Amino acid sequence: MEIGKEKIPTMTMKMEVKGNEQEGAEDVPPPIKRRLTMIIEVKDLVKKYDGHTALDGLNFNVEEGDIFGFLGPNGAGKTTTIRILTGIIRADSGQAMIGGHDVFRETMEVKKLINALPESNGYYEWMTACEYLWFFSKLYVVRTSRQEILMLLEGVGLNGRENHVIHSLSRGMKQRLGIARALINRPKLLFLDEPANGLDPGGRRDIHDLLTDLNRKHGTTIFLSTHLLDDVKRLCNKIAILNYGKIVRAGEVERLKGTVEDIFFMSTKEGAL
Repeated sequence: MEIGKEKIPTMTMKMEVKGNEQEGAEDVPPPIKRRLTMIIEVKDLVKKYDGHTALDGLNFNVEEGDIFGFLGPNGAGKTTTIRILTGIIRADSGQAMIGGHDVFRETMEVKKLINALPESNGYYEWMTACEYLWFFSKLYVVRTSRQEILMLLEGVGLNGRENHVIHSLSRGMKQRLGIARALINRPKLLFLDEPANGLDPGGRRDIHDLLTDLNRKHGTTIFLSTHLLDDVKRLCNKIAILNYGKIVRAGEVERLKGTVEDIFFMSTKEGAL
């Protein structure tokens, strides 16, 4: 597969915080309280499958710049929530907004702001890493040059692997490639479903470092669905715990009383609702 050489200007996102200018020592006004910008707003979301209620009036918000941990036992509704927010399926009722756009009525506008790495991410094993990213770049309005693809691979720690066939890569390397694919359109919001599941400790640490770097250097908001509590402790500044399709606990990790493990198990044990 021949990779094109056209050069597309790289778009970057800059975040500025503007404060009051101090012209003199007297009558200095108090600092303006920063207005929270919610990149995800979910209200009363309901989804049922054959009489089974997967989401039962789900409510939560995610602030721009968060690494938001979305926790819950198997079957709690985590993957269903991501599939609704990414436009794969529709909710039966309720509202969902991303970046100020209605997920159900402005789906194409929402898709310009997001990308996702599902737990069971498929790969075209016969392609090279570079060919794989080039293929997916064609699906977006903004295409990327070969140089930008190489920079993307370098950013996820796969520099020098661009011509390696995917089936020869380790599980951890494939996971890095999946994250690179999810960054092709430079999303403001990245959905990750169990990104470190099945990796060895070294591979998990590498994924943690990569996600932290994306958040701190590029301002990418990360929505992390996981059952690995260690990932939450190392990465997330805020969490929401889902059980039987409802949020049963939410807040800033540093302000929650007790350990993440205790909070999780107390919130999801039988009868906790």
